[in-house]
Amino acid sequence: MLCGDSMAEYFGDDHIVALQKAIRARSDIIAAQPLLSNGGRILNVLDPDAYGWDNLRSDAERDGFISLTMVDRDKTLARLAKEYGADMDFTYWEAFTGSPQDIVPTCEKIVSAYALPDGWTLSSLTHPDEETIDQSQHLNQATGVAPTPAYYLRGDYFPSVLTCLRDAKNTLVACASATMRYHPDGPLSGWLFAGAVSVNPDHRRKGLGVTVNAKMLCDSHKTFGWITALEQAKADNAASVGMITRCGLRQMPGKATIVVNLTGGYLTK
Repeated sequence: MLCGDSMAEYFGDDHIVALQKAIRARSDIIAAQPLLSNGGRILNVLDPDAYGWDNLRSDAERDGFISLTMVDRDKTLARLAKEYGADMDFTYWEAFTGSPQDIVPTCEKIVSAYALPDGWTLSSLTHPDEETIDQSQHLNQATGVAPTPAYYLRGDYFPSVLTCLRDAKNTLVACASATMRYHPDGPLSGWLFAGAVSVNPDHRRKGLGVTVNAKMLCDSHKTFGWITALEQAKADNAASVGMITRCGLRQMPGKATIVVNLTGGYLTK
C-alpha cells in the first residue's frame, strides 16, 4: 500500500508511514546524538548501554519498534528478555563488514565480469529523480524489502546512493542503495550502511543481486570514501548471505542488529 504526501515520499501501512514522518520530523534531534542514527524507516541505537535502557524503552514505546545496530547479540538478547519478557520475539540480522581494501577490488572484478546485455545499463545516482525513486520503492516492495522513504534516497539529509540496473526497455530490473548515515563522532563514524538489494522476480538466479550490490559498493566508495561498509542479513537467508560475502564482506562473530518490535507486525526480510 502506498501512502504519503507525494507519489513516492513514503511507503507502508498507516503506522509505518506515520513513523517515517515522525523520524523525519525528529531528524535534527537524531543527527545531534552520536549514539543514534536516522534509519529512514526506523530509529537506530548504536550502543544501548551508553544510550540508556530507559531511553530505549521510551523510544520503542513511542515508535512501536526500534533497531539496535551491530550490538553484542547474546548479551543484548539476554538483556532484552529481562526488559521485555522471555516470551518476546526479537528478530535479528547478522552483521557483515569490510574495509575498502577487502571490498573494492573484489567488487570491481564482479562488475567487470558481468556482461551487460545489449541496451542494458548499470549506474549509480546520488540524487535520483522522483520516477527512479518510485520505481525502486515498488521493486523493493515486490521483493519483500521495506521501501526507503524518498527524501532518504534523494540525499536530502545525508549522502546517499541508489544503484540501478535497467533492461533495454528501461525497466528497473535490480537496485540497491546505501547511505552515510552515522554521526561523525559516533561509534560508526565514516561507515557506510548498504542494502535494500532487490531483483525483479523474473530475473532471479542470474547473479544480478551480487552485481548491483558490487556496483553500489564501488561507486559509493569512490564518491563518499567510506572506511567500513556494513550490510545485514538473516542467518537463514542464504541468498543474501552469499551475495554479501561474495562482495568481500565478512560476518562479525557475535554481532547482530536486533529489532525491538512492540507492534507484532512484519518489518522486512
